[in-house]
Amino acid sequence: MKRKLARINALIVGGMLFLGACHPTASNTSSLSIEKMNGYPAEDSCFLKGVSALYAGVLDGQLVMAGGCNFPHTSVADGGKKVFYDGIYTANLSDKVTLEWKQVGLLPEASAYGVTIPVGDRLICVGGNTAERSLSGVFQLALKDGMVQMDTLPSLPATIDNMAGALLENTIYIVGGNVNGVPSSNVYSLNLSDLAEGWKEEVAVPGNPRVQPVCAAQGGKLYVWCGFSTAGEGREATLSVDGYAYNPIAKEWKQVATPVDEAGTPVSLGGGVALPMGEDAVFCAGGVNKDIFLQALQGIHKGKEYLTRSVEWYQFNRKLLKYDVNEDKWTCLGDYEQGARAGAAMVSDGSSYYIINGELKPGIRTKDINRIKFN
Repeated sequence: MKRKLARINALIVGGMLFLGACHPTASNTSSLSIEKMNGYPAEDSCFLKGVSALYAGVLDGQLVMAGGCNFPHTSVADGGKKVFYDGIYTANLSDKVTLEWKQVGLLPEASAYGVTIPVGDRLICVGGNTAERSLSGVFQLALKDGMVQMDTLPSLPATIDNMAGALLENTIYIVGGNVNGVPSSNVYSLNLSDLAEGWKEEVAVPGNPRVQPVCAAQGGKLYVWCGFSTAGEGREATLSVDGYAYNPIAKEWKQVATPVDEAGTPVSLGGGVALPMGEDAVFCAGGVNKDIFLQALQGIHKGKEYLTRSVEWYQFNRKLLKYDVNEDKWTCLGDYEQGARAGAAMVSDGSSYYIINGELKPGIRTKDINRIKFN
């Protein structure tokens, strides 16, 4: 299949969380292992360099990757253009560490920075952006006879990209991001049992706008943490580390504990990933450094001086964290380089978590796929 490529000017950093279909239990989380997976789609030498902000999930025991973006030709520091992809790839999951990929279809457009929601035997892809514009479209992917089947769902009421999302009961929730191009803390919901109603606007998350937050559904509530906002239209640049839980019945938000490391220092998960863990926890990884990234948003760090630092200088979050919804408490599960990503995807097959690609630093992607098991 011939892949269409599209390009846009570079952003400082980009990412979005993605939710897997089912999730390992929270027991014995003190013992975990991380394995680097072998194998990667090789049809396109540019895609082979790794991407961020892709759509991803698990369908019928297969890992699914779609879309994403990178700077394959010239670095962002040297004025390179961002390339978006439309290929959809699958690989069978097993106990082995080697993945054998095949291309099974194409997205409607080369795109990234949306949300993927697993619902039974399908993945629902919401919003995002292409090289030219932000998107409002929503579609679902399923596999039949080894190829992708695609159907459309009601479109969003606005274009939205760089948001977070989760499935709670039978309703999809989309949180934050750029809404019609403006940083936002808006929340929208789609009841999959009554598609004719379309999307509804919910109560916004308290506080500052939240671009690239993380969220997960657990215990009948929607949990949201972190996010940032660029300056503009009278707004100062902001970076949030706080979190809230949304009760969809009462239509109320309640503040919850801020992510912290083992020393109690607040951690930014913005640009990171989150998934439910068992019945009463949320597993989180990645994210930008709160102080360094805020200074970049404020223009203290900028241009080539900012973009050409070493990977270590950016201090992306290496802590794997667990949030207990009953105790409103964070636990640090360890310090791992494999988690230090922005714009990665994280999915689960029910026994393991997979962290897929993402940025090592602004503009520099990795093609690594790492499997996390709790023993």
